[in-house]
Amino acid sequence: MTKEEIIQDPWARTKTRNNLAGDEVISGLQKSIRRGNEKAACEYAYEMYITSPQFEEKLWRRLLAISVEDIGMGNPQAAIMINSLNQMRREFQYNESDRAMFFFHAIRYLCQSEKDRSSDLLKNIVIKNFAMGYVPEIIDVALDKHTTRGKQMGRGSEHFLHEASKVIPQAEVTNTYKEEYAEILKKYDPNNQVPNSFDFNSWQV
Repeated sequence: MTKEEIIQDPWARTKTRNNLAGDEVISGLQKSIRRGNEKAACEYAYEMYITSPQFEEKLWRRLLAISVEDIGMGNPQAAIMINSLNQMRREFQYNESDRAMFFFHAIRYLCQSEKDRSSDLLKNIVIKNFAMGYVPEIIDVALDKHTTRGKQMGRGSEHFLHEASKVIPQAEVTNTYKEEYAEILKKYDPNNQVPNSFDFNSWQV
């Protein structure tokens, strides 16, 4: 790796309040959260916070990313929690001590959460496959009443109900709406509607 490639990261060209390399502090924050070391992670975060408002913004962007990248499906609520705490801290001024409390709490929450990096791994698999020339094929079930080819194939609401709208895994339901809708389709004629019938777009915007 060349020197130019290394210093391309703007945080690698910055120093924190205590003269630490910015990119190393950011990395220390994330690695500590990954390993559940909340005290070390909070120390790195505080170093970022007291350095500048710009570093505080970077801190929260990393926490938001970590909630998906490192916590992921281990705790699907983590992203919602961190986003909520990020919004809450904005109600306090930068120099108010209560503002710092929110990243301390966020870090403790992330450190104590079960972790799963599968979303990030899948992201990297897809990105690198595309970079090597991979192009996805359109699956047959995608050709439904919402697409030009699907319409040309004569696929309408019946196909959509029984094939294109199929969900996996299907939650257990206690209603009969699918069966009721199937009965309606037996009688429904899109070319024979009441004059004041509301007209929806047939495409997805």
